[in-house]
Amino acid sequence: MQKRVHQLWIPGFLTMALSIVFLVTLQKLGFNARMVSWRDSDIFFFAPWLVSLPFLGALGAYISSRAGGSRGTVLLASIFPVLALTAAFLLMFPIGFITERIIGRQVDFSNAATTLLRDGTGWILIPGAALFVGGLLVHFLFSRRPSSQDTVIG
Repeated sequence: MQKRVHQLWIPGFLTMALSIVFLVTLQKLGFNARMVSWRDSDIFFFAPWLVSLPFLGALGAYISSRAGGSRGTVLLASIFPVLALTAAFLLMFPIGFITERIIGRQVDFSNAATTLLRDGTGWILIPGAALFVGGLLVHFLFSRRPSSQDTVIG
């Protein structure tokens, strides 16, 4: 359990926290998302934040790698914010359904979740790809370094 905390959860939550803090900071400084039309819908495109995501994904992957994480754990730590956001979006449906049954009136979670999932390209796929690029970069950099176990003393 201790290894999983150091290899996945701490790097993953750090990556998520830093990405959220950076996004909020950019918004407070007056940067706004751009609307880009794609097929039938509009996608929010927040360029300064998206540029930072490979670095944040690389940071999470680096911390996970330093803690001894496997290839899968390292890459999972780098894309952790997108996985958490996807889980939150998907949980809106059952939570909204249960809440409607308990309080007896309609809750707007389903409308918000439907909109977010429809616009998942801008909130999930593009940021996930940016985080993954950073994680892959760190993985390739650290997988090429020989470890102390690989060196042969002759």
